[in-house]
Amino acid sequence: MHQAAREALDRARAGGGPTLIEALTYRLGDHTTADDASRYRDPETVQAYWHEEPVLRLRNYLARLGAWDKDNEEALARECNEAVAAAVETYLATPPPDTAAMFDHLYAALPSALQAQRAEALRFAPVQGGEHG
Repeated sequence: MHQAAREALDRARAGGGPTLIEALTYRLGDHTTADDASRYRDPETVQAYWHEEPVLRLRNYLARLGAWDKDNEEALARECNEAVAAAVETYLATPPPDTAAMFDHLYAALPSALQAQRAEALRFAPVQGGEHG
């Protein structure tokens, strides 16, 4: 990874443009809350991959360098929690979009098939401002 990043940076600095770096890691958790990966994965394999988990490895590396500690971790967790809470408040304070919004700005002229879908959607749209749509 270090070499790939170095080459990408060198290329970009030389005017070669952006580079996409595909980085793969082992999925330590379930796919979804409906998944139980323990049914089809060996627990020893999963445990072994925890030692290669990139965020944990970076955290441990920075701690060994003296560049990260419990205070940093707690401060970052507080900052992240505050940012998420602020984003949630912003979302909750945002009024729902008008039903027609999902059809707006898709095409210079809305195709007839989508015009029919838009009309149908507006027919069943919740009442907003006293009128449909």
